[in-house]
Amino acid sequence: MLKSRRTTFGLLVLLCGILAGIPIGRLMLQSPDIIAIYKDVRLNVVQQYLDEADPGFVLIAGDSNAELHSPSEGLCGSAVVNVGMSGATTSSYAETLDKLHFPVRPRAAVLTIGTNDLGRKKEPTSARSGALFETALEALVVKLRSIADTVFVTAVPPVDHDAERHIDALAVIDYSNRIKAACERLGCRFIDPFATLREGGTGYGLPGVNRNGKHMKRYKPVFSAIGAEMCPGRSARDH
Repeated sequence: MLKSRRTTFGLLVLLCGILAGIPIGRLMLQSPDIIAIYKDVRLNVVQQYLDEADPGFVLIAGDSNAELHSPSEGLCGSAVVNVGMSGATTSSYAETLDKLHFPVRPRAAVLTIGTNDLGRKKEPTSARSGALFETALEALVVKLRSIADTVFVTAVPPVDHDAERHIDALAVIDYSNRIKAACERLGCRFIDPFATLREGGTGYGLPGVNRNGKHMKRYKPVFSAIGAEMCPGRSARDH
């Protein structure tokens, strides 16, 4: 009974926060209970999507910058199932995938990950943190390659200057380069749908590109850029 009440209360807090416009990530930082509740609910939702998926779908995977992609319009003529998880780090997302079942094999998987590994407290540009990221990324790519026919991994999305106190923008480029190198080793395909949204060679987004520090204001341009890499010569949403 106590657990049920706690779950109900947590869901109410989460819902009220979302309706008030508070980012899920910020809510999750305030309560371990909310984190657990969100993950349980999200896992149940995406498992239902996977259970009903038709053959040949495209899997969108990763953190909140993946979760915020709308699957409604499909990608490269295929339906999309989005299994992104807000707050996921490279290491924690491997655990998320382990909890999911894939009755139908996806045609392709698109992974966007890394933003939540860039907190300044984690010293992301240190040799130790970089090595840990690469190890976790390798395990994640290997897992995805066992699930999908083709695996695409995007660059790390740019962040806003307002997030500078909390996120190391230099690591955006560093970790994107590590992802590119990992794909060359592991057989995934690196794509950079954020190339036109960054300030030159920095990890910052152009003015007006970001929302809430580390998210995009609009994901359709990103989705279109991903589609252009996946299926050149046709519309990303072409059915």
